[in-house]
Amino acid sequence: MFLSESDQPLKRKRVKTAHDSRPKRQTAQRRPDFKYGQVAVPAIASALMAMPRDTLPAIDAFAVESPIGSIDRAFHSYSRARDAGNADALMAAVSATAFCYNVTITADFGQLVVPKAYRQAMRSPQASYWKEAIAKELAGLTALRTWSLVPMSSMPSGSNLMHCHFVFAVKRRKSGEVEKFKARLVADGNTQKYGCDFDKVFATVVKAQTIRMALILATARDYNLSSIDIRQAYLQAEIKEDLYMRVPPGVAPTDAHGTPLVCKLNRSLYGLKQAGREWAQLFASFLTSWGMERSTVDTCLYTYQSGDDILWCLVYVDDALICDNNTALRDRFVRDLGQRFPTEDKGELQWLLNVGVSRDRQKRTLTLSQSLYVADLLTKYGEYVDAKLTRSFDTPLDDACELSPLDQPEIGSTAYDAMAAQRPVYMSLTGGYLWLAIMTFPELAYVACQLARYLTNPGPSHFKAAIRVLLYLRHAANRSLVFAPDKTRGLETYVDSSWAAKFSCSGGLFFLHGCPYFWFSKMQRSVALSSAEAEFFGAMLAARELMFAMDLALEFGPDFQGPNVIYCDSKSAVEMAYDPVSFKKTKHIMRAAEYLRDLVAREAIVVKHLPGSRMIADLLTKAVARALFRELLRLLDNFAVNGTAHLP
Repeated sequence: MFLSESDQPLKRKRVKTAHDSRPKRQTAQRRPDFKYGQVAVPAIASALMAMPRDTLPAIDAFAVESPIGSIDRAFHSYSRARDAGNADALMAAVSATAFCYNVTITADFGQLVVPKAYRQAMRSPQASYWKEAIAKELAGLTALRTWSLVPMSSMPSGSNLMHCHFVFAVKRRKSGEVEKFKARLVADGNTQKYGCDFDKVFATVVKAQTIRMALILATARDYNLSSIDIRQAYLQAEIKEDLYMRVPPGVAPTDAHGTPLVCKLNRSLYGLKQAGREWAQLFASFLTSWGMERSTVDTCLYTYQSGDDILWCLVYVDDALICDNNTALRDRFVRDLGQRFPTEDKGELQWLLNVGVSRDRQKRTLTLSQSLYVADLLTKYGEYVDAKLTRSFDTPLDDACELSPLDQPEIGSTAYDAMAAQRPVYMSLTGGYLWLAIMTFPELAYVACQLARYLTNPGPSHFKAAIRVLLYLRHAANRSLVFAPDKTRGLETYVDSSWAAKFSCSGGLFFLHGCPYFWFSKMQRSVALSSAEAEFFGAMLAARELMFAMDLALEFGPDFQGPNVIYCDSKSAVEMAYDPVSFKKTKHIMRAAEYLRDLVAREAIVVKHLPGSRMIADLLTKAVARALFRELLRLLDNFAVNGTAHLP
């Protein structure tokens, strides 16, 4: 895939003024022996075309999506005088240019190229759609009086003048069809100065385990599920600081007399460092004033109860999941919300955070699927897989594979430079695996966390392991997370640990009403001197998460009677949870031991032994053999559907 001349980004000329104290933007270092821009890619492409095919190197094909990189940067290491006739250098340069593209897979437009610049959008085949999206964005900004156009000369001396740009995206439905083309104006907040242009910036979102717990309880109680979206959410909040921004594309940069204009921001704007926090505080104030109670366990969970009427609102930035048992109450809430903010009512829940949701209310079941997200990964990065490789893998990681920091190349070495083109792909793949592991693929938790340890400097072995996960997803793309809640079951936890020479790894699976709502795979922070110590420390981590889950469950109303069970496959760890005499040889972990033993003594939890052959949490602690992996995965699926830990 090569870039054409019309696809090259064109830069607007920038006028330097006395009031513009903005520091120079860092740009790629340009080599004097090579021309960039509109000449670069055709020259490389032509050179490759002229080469005999038998001289071209047999290297992996390149993917087509990455949020970083530019054409200038792609050719930074290429010298036409030095590398003329060098197929490897030419292919590396052309491969790097692919990162200037962003491709979205759609059902109606096919592989739709999403532009990364305003000029690219205006020249794309879907230019009319992008123009409509830009016009809609600017109309909304104007209606909200987001800025006031003032003469550039009126800016106080030393003020920071930010740039801005459009970010383009395509929003899809559950079926993969395009729902809408989006153009969002973003300020370049990277030039903001702390203490002058902003202060606090932290803002949180609802936790994934809170979402799953709400879905499980709503399915068990047959509550209504729906979702809403706040349009231009960040623009709703006003800002206190005096911030100035250059006029965006599509707006006249001068007045009738030719005087240069700038935007003095009245409201928050996407890209500002404080934008997320300002919006979160504004939306929270509305929800609490409406009568909702904000959770102290997960601050993005809001609950409302009046008699038997119940409404829950789970907030993820500008998206919200609504669970209710009274349609009239829900309609009143959405109507009041629409009078305060521009709200899009999406109706019955079918799509949430790139996760497809399907429900059978008669059978009281709910299914979460990320098959479309997996299809995107396979399409975008499938070319890295050897075309001759037809074998399917039903495990994400070979049990003989051990990822090690010793395989990381030394920075500045030849091996490090050879991995330059793969690093952005590795980052994107690992980010995709982490999102899958967080939402619907618990079996990917271990390998995703291990790959993330080498994110900034992966070696060839790490990259091969990342591609191996892609091959597994090709086999397991249609796997889904099924909730079939059994209200007679409470909170149950399975925890396991793998004892390692350095840092052991602990994994836990947490079930509510027989449905998995949370899981983790964590490296322990201290060296365990025995397998029993590693297992006991893992049980302590699980107990800590279980106590959080118990507090969170109380926010939704159910009161689980009696202690909650933690299953562990180490008899020594189970005995240490009850018997203080066993602590003679574990003095160095007394604090963790005392915490778990206190919970057991107060009968908040019960630690029980489970045979290792039925310990499903073993999936989260290490790369297991193929036969064991398949058995444990069947055990997990069977538990999720039937609420039992026994294989049929």
